[in-house]
Amino acid sequence: MHRRTFLRHTTLALATLSVVPLVRVQAANRGRTWYVDANGGDDAHDGTSEARAFRSLDRLNKETFGPGDHILFKRGGDYPGAFLPKGSGSAGAPIVADAYGQGAPPHLHADGKAPSTVRLQNVEYWTLQNLDISNQGPQPAPRRTGVHLFHQDYGVAHGITLKNLHVHDVNGVPVKKDGGGSGILVEAKGKDKPTRYESLAIIDNRLDNTQRDGILFLGAGNRQGGLAKGVVVRGNQLSGVPGDCILVKGCDGALVEHNTVSHCGPLPRGEAAAGIWPFDCDNTTVQYNEVSDHKAFADGQAYDSDFRCRNTVIQYNYSHDNVGGMALVCNDGRSGGDIGNTGTIVRFNVSINDALRKTDSASLRISGPVDGSQIYNNIIIIPEKPIAGAEVTVFKATSWKGVPSSTNIHDNIVVSPQEPGIDMQVAQATKLNENRMVATTASNQKGLAGSQAASTEHAMLERFRSHRPTLAQVNTLVKACFANGKPVANAVDLIGQLTAG
Repeated sequence: MHRRTFLRHTTLALATLSVVPLVRVQAANRGRTWYVDANGGDDAHDGTSEARAFRSLDRLNKETFGPGDHILFKRGGDYPGAFLPKGSGSAGAPIVADAYGQGAPPHLHADGKAPSTVRLQNVEYWTLQNLDISNQGPQPAPRRTGVHLFHQDYGVAHGITLKNLHVHDVNGVPVKKDGGGSGILVEAKGKDKPTRYESLAIIDNRLDNTQRDGILFLGAGNRQGGLAKGVVVRGNQLSGVPGDCILVKGCDGALVEHNTVSHCGPLPRGEAAAGIWPFDCDNTTVQYNEVSDHKAFADGQAYDSDFRCRNTVIQYNYSHDNVGGMALVCNDGRSGGDIGNTGTIVRFNVSINDALRKTDSASLRISGPVDGSQIYNNIIIIPEKPIAGAEVTVFKATSWKGVPSSTNIHDNIVVSPQEPGIDMQVAQATKLNENRMVATTASNQKGLAGSQAASTEHAMLERFRSHRPTLAQVNTLVKACFANGKPVANAVDLIGQLTAG
């Protein structure tokens, strides 16, 4: 054969060999599509088309899914029972459970007959989206949840996304030690094999009336087997969650941002909870969130950096009308171990009308052997307290089997009808520098800017009771007040603009 002809045929043959496997891989990544139709489906069908849709979750649970598969629930349908899928996707080809058709999102509900309505157990590369999920039993029950991510002795569970779900009406029990309950529960356990999550995203979901908690991590990893990586909790809206609304645990570098939490509580006597907080985590960033109306019997802060947390950053958040204050930084001296709570930063946040208890209340509390916290460039607005004679304390340190040390509190702006108290006596090596305290009573005009009368400023504070600015407005305010890292002279005027008109 002529050399040129031989080369041409060889090239074509090699090209054919290289193309065929690629086409097969692409086809495999597309996976199969399964249809479920609560009204028009039939469990005798094979589920491979709209005309051949399954009818029930029980039938769907008999299948094992693979990379690139799509499970589509018809909108407007009612799907009783529990969805307990088997099989994993792969990188670039997750399994996706979604909705199709027109109308309301498909409603999956266990009605208390199963601990969870959706349970992803020892599987990875899954996306759940556009589903309506509830688990309302005849009576409250412990550990009841809507969506449960449960991985035990699995290793690293990759690529799980919960997106645009409506999780609601989950009646767990209100007491944590009795088992609680949650809307979304994240749990990694490894007795024989270290287990953790990687690239876990909980984004743009809505949670309503989930008891006790909202998005609850019992542990996405641990320090012995490895902390979870790539955890994002973003854009979720939670309402009617009485306990811990967003709690991340066992993570390194978790990002909790752009979430809105409201109408939290009440809880039974003795129960402690907060809005958004990490526990046993490193390098958590909590930013651009709004938390309001937390009414827990104990704690009740909007934000918290808790036990065994290192280098938590709480910034650009908004809190208002929370009984326990804007933020808590704490550590139990017996439980902190060698990690403790170190390096927490609370900065560039706005608090309005927080710390509503009559006594033992503060806008920001630091409790226990907490080391190296930095509290700076926050704006704290305290209107007249709703309870006559209530304390007006802005920064407070308390002992909890140890005391805070090396706390630096500087360049904060506090506006209150009366001179706010600072109670850091029990703490060690505290630095208080250049905080601007503005008392608006006519008898004490210390720190007032410009020519406005104290009575006018006092009226401005009271307007915050009926008018709440948006998160975008308060972030604009923060950036204006702390230009070049220092409070500007007209801080009170800028604060007043939030209620103008």
